[in-house]
Amino acid sequence: MSHPSDPSHRDATVSGHRAVPHAAPGRRAVLHAAAWAVPAIALISASPAAAVSGPVLSFSSTSYAGVACGVLTDVVVRLSDGVDAIAGASVTLQLAGGYTFDGGAVTATILTGADGSAPCGSVHVPAGGAVGSIAATTSGATGATATLTSFDARLLSSPRGLADASLVPVGASPVALDLYLSSGVLYRAGVGAVATGIDAVGALAPAVGDATAFLLPLRRVDGSAAVFDTVSGAVTAVAGVPSGAAPVAADLFLSGSALHRAGGLVASDVDLCGQLVDHDADAAGRSYLPYRATDGSPRLLRLPDGDTRTAFEFGSAGGPPAGATPLADDLFFAAGAIYRVSWDGTSAFGTGVVASGVSAWGALTPNPFFAGERLLPIVRATGDAALLMVSGNAVRAARGVPSGATPLGADLFRVGSDIYQDGVGLVASEVTAVGAPSPASRGAARVVVPLTSAVASC
Repeated sequence: MSHPSDPSHRDATVSGHRAVPHAAPGRRAVLHAAAWAVPAIALISASPAAAVSGPVLSFSSTSYAGVACGVLTDVVVRLSDGVDAIAGASVTLQLAGGYTFDGGAVTATILTGADGSAPCGSVHVPAGGAVGSIAATTSGATGATATLTSFDARLLSSPRGLADASLVPVGASPVALDLYLSSGVLYRAGVGAVATGIDAVGALAPAVGDATAFLLPLRRVDGSAAVFDTVSGAVTAVAGVPSGAAPVAADLFLSGSALHRAGGLVASDVDLCGQLVDHDADAAGRSYLPYRATDGSPRLLRLPDGDTRTAFEFGSAGGPPAGATPLADDLFFAAGAIYRVSWDGTSAFGTGVVASGVSAWGALTPNPFFAGERLLPIVRATGDAALLMVSGNAVRAARGVPSGATPLGADLFRVGSDIYQDGVGLVASEVTAVGAPSPASRGAARVVVPLTSAVASC
């Protein structure tokens, strides 16, 4: 999420958040819930037991998924005659698709226990998103087959580190928080598909008037507008938005230079939008969206009020010039400098230039290690990584981050396929794609970044 000072490098109409159309160090063991039931995503059904007489084998799930080069430990097979469990039976297992048992074996023999079931041991997941299968057979019984798949989605948290994101298809594009987009379907880690028919998404942002939820704006394939609520998990249509409008943030959509919110037009002079966030030190609980107007002036949209105003400092010696790029909240960028502006000339943190010699920046997020503070990761013109402590208007060098890094959010930076954290160093490797950093929940200091990673070999 690098933002060079040249405005020609920006994507579409949203600064800092691009509308998205239709590995970490070490190896990880993977756990997957098994409940003798159909999972959220089943690629191939297990062999049916219905209408089959005699003993029947069945797996605890129709499919199992694990991280590439990880281990599946929850594959269980069961033998019964439809009424009673059959104990002491010898069951032969056969793996396909590059999946192996310990030692590289693709076959194994197990015995059913008193309840007719038997764990299948450790199943090693190959690299590269392979799809395979496990088959179970025993003399005189109907066999069973289940699908084996691998996923490449991860969640990087500051603090806490990496976690695997299950039930997300291989190759899905990370969006924000724990959300991914693949072939028009929005997926949530650990949940599976939560919305279909999606053409584009905007930036995840605080739900105005709701202190608990984030909203992700969606454009459906039919051009209509909708939002996904992270707390309810529901997708709701947004009325009054022109068909084909670009999702911006929360429940805001842009059509030409007109910015719409559920219920009507909120601004008609929008050229470029910044990041919508809860306004720092606003007792009324407002959110601010900085934007550049079509005449080049820096402006602010306040929500839920729905009113707009040119930044008070515009035109003054310490204010941002015409054409400044909106960053987040009350921050703008121009000619290597980051400016803070105000609505009416008053600001608890002052106004004017708060950082200089800046060439790129990431997302404004909470400071994961200091409650009440917010961080904006930046890169100086020298290529050195730094952190802007926004509330204190202070800049300090990032520790353990190589020169030339791309700022992501909070204290995280990307260098090629690696991600570094201030003061920690390397925290993720073999990264292929990164989503937008976001607080783990409303009011939380922990920041989450969804990503995907590739493992070429195990």
